[in-house]
Amino acid sequence: MPLSNMGSQTTFLRFLFLWFSLLTTFSLAQSAANPTAASKPNLRYGDPGYVGARISFDCRSCSLPDAIQGILAKAGIRFEFPDANQWRRVAETVVVKEEPWNVVLDVVLNRHQLQATWSELGRLVIARRLTPVAATPGRLEQLLSGLPPIPARLGALSPASRAIEAERFFREGLGYFFLANPDDSRMALTRFAWAATIFAEVEYTGREAAALYLLGAAFLDLGQTTKAREAFLQARDLGQNGGNQRAVLLSEVSLAYVDASEGGPTEVTRRAAAAGLEFFRQAVSRTNLSSRSLVDRELDAMLVTMTGRLFFRLGETEAAYQAFELGFDAYAGLEDSARGLIENAVWLERCAPTIGRQERAQRALETARGVRRAAQSARLQIALLSWMGMVYAEAGELKKALQLQREALDALNQLSDRALEVGVLWNMARIQLAMGNKTDARRSYESILKITEKDTDSFWRIQAQEALAHLS
Repeated sequence: MPLSNMGSQTTFLRFLFLWFSLLTTFSLAQSAANPTAASKPNLRYGDPGYVGARISFDCRSCSLPDAIQGILAKAGIRFEFPDANQWRRVAETVVVKEEPWNVVLDVVLNRHQLQATWSELGRLVIARRLTPVAATPGRLEQLLSGLPPIPARLGALSPASRAIEAERFFREGLGYFFLANPDDSRMALTRFAWAATIFAEVEYTGREAAALYLLGAAFLDLGQTTKAREAFLQARDLGQNGGNQRAVLLSEVSLAYVDASEGGPTEVTRRAAAAGLEFFRQAVSRTNLSSRSLVDRELDAMLVTMTGRLFFRLGETEAAYQAFELGFDAYAGLEDSARGLIENAVWLERCAPTIGRQERAQRALETARGVRRAAQSARLQIALLSWMGMVYAEAGELKKALQLQREALDALNQLSDRALEVGVLWNMARIQLAMGNKTDARRSYESILKITEKDTDSFWRIQAQEALAHLS
């Protein structure tokens, strides 16, 4: 071979080697600068580190299947939801802007105890979780410890008959609760406890969630916030698992209220209040109002009233006033309305001066007072007077609250009712403690002990003894 050709071939080989070296160096540098491209080539939903495309989505009080479909349509994902019809009556609100679709979907699925997995055909399949959050053994038993056991006679009944009895206990509990007196709330506790236990046994999860929520509300009436919180937590988890969105929202709003009363984060409180108010408005604006049962309407009235209390704590008086107006009107359409009418009327009176609506608030208060005076029994009239005092106490009017408790005690001089007297004394002690007057609170608790020393039911003795122990 000629030397000139050999030199040209050598030069070409050197050039080719240099080219491959530069190409390899560039590829390595690019991989180092973008390791994701090399290490995560085909991630999909469910894989660690997956981040989906960002979506904007606004769906207010949609049915849950429609909300899920909207999210996945935005993401361009095909899916199946075999049980969609069972979730049509569950409302969901999703309002996001430029958020990864998988994060948005996970929030919705977690809220309702659902999960999404890939099928062999490449579709996301939406289904219930196999292990519900609320299935922790012993949680219900621990919450109900110290309350009377279910009547033994019910043990011989069939599951269907037991469910009927549970429904009766549930309604009895509501009846006691609306009497607005601590001793009646004690009776409500027992009925809701029995109802929740039986509903758990017959796997009526949605109703169990409602019973547990009301159990928490009764605990809250008695000032037992720790047990109230646990009841609300269990009600929320069960409501999510059973598709009872009403129980979920009631529990979340009540949990936010308990947290707010203990100095919890205001943003959580605001979101809970807004969600509760939106749910109520959607529930009452639907054309098929007949789909709401009497219990639903009673729970909705409780929900909107609690949202007003949250807004009031946030200092958002206008929003609070609107919620209390809705609450007053909701209770006006119910038979057992006195407790709710009085509560919302007092709150309206407290909000009105700030926003200049005293006339409307005064009319509501006069209506509520008229309902109290028209109560069919002197016992209920006194109980509602004491309850009015408790609402004033929560609103910050402690002197007026204490005055109303004294008026209730004076009225009891003409009525021999030991249980009602214990309830009024319990309310009085709580107000005295809020005023920092431990001496008078101690006297009130001691009076409860004296009244109940011969009672076969030890509930109030235990409550007074524990309260006195905390004062020591």
